Amino acid sequence: MSKQPPLSGRLMAMSVLVQPNEFSLTAGRCELGRSSTRDVVASIPTVSRLHAVIEQREERYWLYDAGSANGTFVNGQSIGEPHLLTDGDTIGLGGPEPLLRFVQEEPTVLRGAPSSSDGEWLQFHPSQLAFSLGSQIVSLPPTQLRLLHHLYNHAGEVCTRESCAQAVWGRPYDATLDRDALDKIVSKLRRRLAAVDPEAADLLQSRRNEGYVLLYKRDAVGGA
Repeated sequence: MSKQPPLSGRLMAMSVLVQPNEFSLTAGRCELGRSSTRDVVASIPTVSRLHAVIEQREERYWLYDAGSANGTFVNGQSIGEPHLLTDGDTIGLGGPEPLLRFVQEEPTVLRGAPSSSDGEWLQFHPSQLAFSLGSQIVSLPPTQLRLLHHLYNHAGEVCTRESCAQAVWGRPYDATLDRDALDKIVSKLRRRLAAVDPEAADLLQSRRNEGYVLLYKRDAVGGA
């Protein structure tokens, strides 16, 4: 089994009302709120003095609402339970408007995948906002990149069309407008992956009346 990269994450401010502009999550716990004593301060009336907390647990970062008056949001959606953060998630405090972006700094290897030393596996590189297969960068337009990143963060799970539409366009799914559009993005994404590694086209599959799933390579090769 390959050694996992060291856990390293940071928060990037998306509003001038949030300070500091960048905060490294090195202490294991980060408090967010309106009070000047918090690690990250949002000077906004709808933000509670202690609004939310990010904690490192079991090699992951989790976001908790701290009993705030107006709620905590991830990617525009209110969270009622602790939320596992993934690279690129936006965080809203007191409303859905994004105030912070979570960044996972180190390249991550798809969970359950073979060691990347075999030169065949898919990796995401946050600093470049790009994927690679082996040593080759996979050039993707924004819609395909956002969809692949969403599927990658939920590898092995079926992602609904609703969640994919939110990831790609940042809005609720419209069956009339989006069904064919999503299928076309998936088809083009398969072709781009196959151009780098012909077997990679089988990793991205459609599930009738459900959505899409990014398979582990060992599953795809085995004909899952």
